Amino acid sequence: MSKALDDLLTQLPQWLGKFTQCLTHPSQVLNEHLTMATAPQGEGKPEAKPVPDGVSFLILSFAVAAGVSIAFPVPSMAPLAAGQAEGALTQSAAVLRNLFVFLGAAALLHGGSKLLGNRQAFAGFFGAVARFGGATLVLLALAGALTNVGMADPVVARNWQQLRQVAEPMGPGAKALLCMVDPKTGQLPAGMPANSIPLPKPEELAQAQALFLDTMTRPMFLIAAGLETAGLFALSLWLGWVWWRYLRVSGLSQARALAASAVGSAGLGGGYLLLTLIDSGQMSSQLMQTCT
Repeated sequence: MSKALDDLLTQLPQWLGKFTQCLTHPSQVLNEHLTMATAPQGEGKPEAKPVPDGVSFLILSFAVAAGVSIAFPVPSMAPLAAGQAEGALTQSAAVLRNLFVFLGAAALLHGGSKLLGNRQAFAGFFGAVARFGGATLVLLALAGALTNVGMADPVVARNWQQLRQVAEPMGPGAKALLCMVDPKTGQLPAGMPANSIPLPKPEELAQAQALFLDTMTRPMFLIAAGLETAGLFALSLWLGWVWWRYLRVSGLSQARALAASAVGSAGLGGGYLLLTLIDSGQMSSQLMQTCT
């Protein structure tokens, strides 16, 4: 464990240089990876390895992003009664999910560009995806960490914990109610007593709603939400610029690049719908397990 940590720390300066280069000179990084995959190797020249280089950067980026997520957890994701190990596992799982979503999105976009005439080799493309994907993981973790700015307001921090404590007891009652719903008709059984399932009282719901509205309008909470939104918007613009430069470097005309982007966007929409259905299926399956 100590040796692995030492190796990680010794590689951090080199990783930070590559990370900064990705942010400030994306076109240069693209050119390097695409030419690295196609350039002939002469005698005495080291063999270009765009895929291993990209994968090593991606693995280290995952470790950095997981560390940021564990050190600065998103308040809404940390379970109330979770131990330190369980909370760290939850944050790491979120980073891993972001990784697979990004790789899937990159594959869909690249497939759309292939239909429009992109002939770039897979090695250069994957090396570039690994570089920019690793940087994206870290930026997403940093954007999530910005939500902690809102907790600098003691009122927001107190209200947030109270809201979570109010919502936690509602879970078993809501699950029990859903288990009694007929899946064919969506109706509750006829003649079911009104007090058969303990549900929160209307006055408790009204108090929780007032507490929620008070939290959402606090200045520090609005600042935190604005910072996170601005960070995600800047990340989207950066990734869009990288994608456009990749298409242009690959030799596609502006018309074909626009068409490839449109096809890729349609693929992303379909992929998002599929991911939503998968998440819904998992939630339904977990609910049915509690009902049996």
